[in-house]
Amino acid sequence: MTIKIMLADDHPVFRSGLKNIILTEKDFEIVAEAENGNIAIEKAEKYTPDIIIMDINMPQKDGIEATKIIKEKVPDTKILILTMYSDEAYLKEGLNAGASGYVLKRAVDTELIAAVQTVLSGEHYIYPTLIPSLYAKPNESEQESEVGSEVDLLSPREREVLKYIALGYTQKEISTELFISIKTVDTYKARIMEKIGAKKKSNLVRYALKHGIISSKD
Repeated sequence: MTIKIMLADDHPVFRSGLKNIILTEKDFEIVAEAENGNIAIEKAEKYTPDIIIMDINMPQKDGIEATKIIKEKVPDTKILILTMYSDEAYLKEGLNAGASGYVLKRAVDTELIAAVQTVLSGEHYIYPTLIPSLYAKPNESEQESEVGSEVDLLSPREREVLKYIALGYTQKEISTELFISIKTVDTYKARIMEKIGAKKKSNLVRYALKHGIISSKD
């Protein structure tokens, strides 16, 4: 039985590398590719892949947003999040969105096939070094911040982008720091402004200060 796989990542060279790994398995077939979240959603509905290998950082809609929508539209499709970030917040947010697995990009050569096979079997796959973070108890300050805090409007990646904006980094500098395109930075900025109702940069700075994303000492 052929396994239909879709790749969602905005870097064509990286997608090419993924294809080389995946196609070493004779039963695996790449049925679609997507370079941003919106296209990923469209192609997921069109091709109904068995599994989507989904990057977190993409233009238009990031991988977590796309995952949530795809799981609503095509619930039988499994989603494996692929990212360079080992942050606990990203992990939990991805799983809450409906992803069945989470693999670090630096480990794709050794872990990707095993992760895909595990997810397709109906189990969850978490990169081993990340497992302890799922069971860590939040400290008191974290618990307080999770209850009714407006900063929860923003995803971890959006808070990261906002931090650099508020600190005065240019879009080019932010793209270099976070290894994303300038277009993706612009997409995140627009999304952040819409979510918090900001009209200009000074609103972003005030919001970042108010919610502890930056401090007056930064």
